[in-house]
Amino acid sequence: LKSFFMLSPYTGQWTFDEAAHLLRRTIFGPTKSRIQQAVDEGFDATFATLFAEPAVVDPPIYYDFEDDPEAGIGETWVDKPLDGSVTGIYFARSKTLWAWWFMQMKKNDQTITEKLTLFWHNHFVISEAGNANMIWEYLTKLRDFALGDFKELTKQITIDRSMLIYLNGTTNFADEPNENYARELLELFTLGKGPLVAPGDYTNYTEQDIAAIARALTGWSAWSGDDPNAIFYYTWGHDKNDKQLSHRFNNQIIVDEGEEEYKTVIDIIFEKDEVAHHICRRLYLWFVHYEITDTIESEIIAPMSQILLDNNYQIQPALEALLKSEHFFSMATRGCMIKSSLDFFYSALNTFQMHLPSDQYEEYATWVGWYWEFEKLGQAIFRIPSVAGWRAYYQSPVFYRDWINSASLALRKRLLPNIKWHVLYFSPDTQAFNWIPFIATLENPFEVNDMIDEVCRLIFPRPMTIDQKDYFKESLLNGLPDFEWNVEYTDYLSDPTNESKRQAIENKLYDLFLSMMRVPEFQLS
Repeated sequence: LKSFFMLSPYTGQWTFDEAAHLLRRTIFGPTKSRIQQAVDEGFDATFATLFAEPAVVDPPIYYDFEDDPEAGIGETWVDKPLDGSVTGIYFARSKTLWAWWFMQMKKNDQTITEKLTLFWHNHFVISEAGNANMIWEYLTKLRDFALGDFKELTKQITIDRSMLIYLNGTTNFADEPNENYARELLELFTLGKGPLVAPGDYTNYTEQDIAAIARALTGWSAWSGDDPNAIFYYTWGHDKNDKQLSHRFNNQIIVDEGEEEYKTVIDIIFEKDEVAHHICRRLYLWFVHYEITDTIESEIIAPMSQILLDNNYQIQPALEALLKSEHFFSMATRGCMIKSSLDFFYSALNTFQMHLPSDQYEEYATWVGWYWEFEKLGQAIFRIPSVAGWRAYYQSPVFYRDWINSASLALRKRLLPNIKWHVLYFSPDTQAFNWIPFIATLENPFEVNDMIDEVCRLIFPRPMTIDQKDYFKESLLNGLPDFEWNVEYTDYLSDPTNESKRQAIENKLYDLFLSMMRVPEFQLS
């Protein structure tokens, strides 16, 4: 039993099922070809690909109909001033940023970058703080440090414009300190509270430490104008007196270091090993499961944290050890997560290779339309409802079950029609669903049972029962014998330009895949 929970390297077989499990957790909506690529590459090479530097991508472009005096249609705005006097310009640029990140989630199916960037967005939360240019700066930091130095990322986020605005760093001055960021820095971003020991004294820090650190961070401000370097340190606004920390930090004293003092604050916090334990728990909850038992704490979190400490807070070695472990590939961890709204969406869009508009501007518009669907489903990027992140990753005892309620389940069941509607609305000539090319990628699309078996392995994290597969088959055949599928599909292939035959096949496949996506198991990863 002990070895089952150890962070020891996985030594089992490497098949389609293991590769699919890994990729469902680390990219958005793995396709059959991407999973097969991993199988063909082998275990170690798959991880080398997964943790490789992502390809350089072009930044967001402007496509809206409002005038932007600095960025024309098809040009990027990320390095251009933002003229606030232009009606609608803030919203117009924000929309392209939403669309751009959604497009990266779809297109980057090789590396873990997008899934990990979303993790950091959920960790270092900002919500509706600043304009698109500011949020682009913030998002770039998360992407650049996704697998890198957690301590350095924390330093950069501490004086990030969006974060300064979101957690009131812009109103934190010597004569009236604001403790919001200092509190979240300790409670959420680095240490975690730990159990309450006495009034104002938690296991890892005290209220005295929050007050002292808030004073140490005084003097910083930012504004949302058109200067991309609009972060200011005001000497007059900084508390130059000594700041006394509590016994939780060995009664250290922070002396005046001016605009370098925030770095010392982070260095002092990161001297505590509990920082490594805290972030490793967050990574475990994001990539594996929410239940962190005493055994998981000692056999997974503790050694993973030591790897992080040994590597000076570089995230990759610790995360790679987790994802390469016997524990991660155990049957107990497969299908134990309810998909987030984004994972659910991409598991249909990517896995079934649905079509998007070929015109770049129509594609941008389509993604913006989907943004509002994600908002209804509770996962709108850059508008996380709490500084603690999405509830599914912290709210005990509900956790992942928070993604599912009567409203969100109804919306998830309407996923395929909604995808089709948005594509057609912005691009009437684009057919979102084209199931025939998809089944052509399968090993044996002529035999109905083989076809259903293969799709089940592709989209479900655990084996389906015979009764479940028969239910899917009935949605395709509607009472007809099995061989009728072979007859009808073969008949279509012999006459592929016959629109009525093509549409009949498409309709049957739509019913099949809709039935598959509406069973509870499709909600799981």
